[in-house]
Amino acid sequence: MSESTMILTEENGILRLTMNAPSNNLMTADFFRDYEAVMAEIENRAGDKSVKGLIICGAGRHFSTGADVAALADRSADEAYDDADGKLPAGHIRQKHYFTFLRSLPFPTVSAVTGFCIGSGSEIAVNCHYRVIEKGARIGQPESTFGILPALGGVARTIEICGMKNAYELVMSGELIPAEQAYELGWADIFAGKKQSIPEAEKLIEFIAEKGGFTPEAHRSFIKLYKEESV
Repeated sequence: MSESTMILTEENGILRLTMNAPSNNLMTADFFRDYEAVMAEIENRAGDKSVKGLIICGAGRHFSTGADVAALADRSADEAYDDADGKLPAGHIRQKHYFTFLRSLPFPTVSAVTGFCIGSGSEIAVNCHYRVIEKGARIGQPESTFGILPALGGVARTIEICGMKNAYELVMSGELIPAEQAYELGWADIFAGKKQSIPEAEKLIEFIAEKGGFTPEAHRSFIKLYKEESV
């Protein structure tokens, strides 16, 4: 794994994964390889009681500009869906696991969303328990404009957090929406000012750690309590 591509650090029990890939975290084959490696490392920490939570962020201006569409179009035949036996390619199953497992971790996972957070980048964010979005950010799932759909847990999770109608419009329109609208739709849990997404994410994780008893199933109750006590 290239340390400069995926930087995993820990401070005061909070893990931080900083995505630092070229072209605003464009999800190339190299990105996915390094992402899977660091996520396997994080998965191995699932039973570590010293971990309070995980924050995922982008190193530069943007969270992620999503998958490299050209690379997707050039995917080799052995990676394609086999209609004869109905089996998904092993690479896709592995890839999807390292997106969707985020919401089953026993500690809170928080995406600190800045700049563009689109396509597969958006799928990382929605698969976290919580999303803190900064003013000026834009989110969306433009895959439908290329004739494909989010396949890494994005559809089901967007329905769960935004409702069927809003999720349908977000996924099928392919439009990018501003941070304020993402918060209004329920896509984001916390709206933050410029350069405040990571401090807000840290504050949320510390709050949950102080309350204790976090479980993935009860994550909504913690954000509700956090907002009530932050008023």
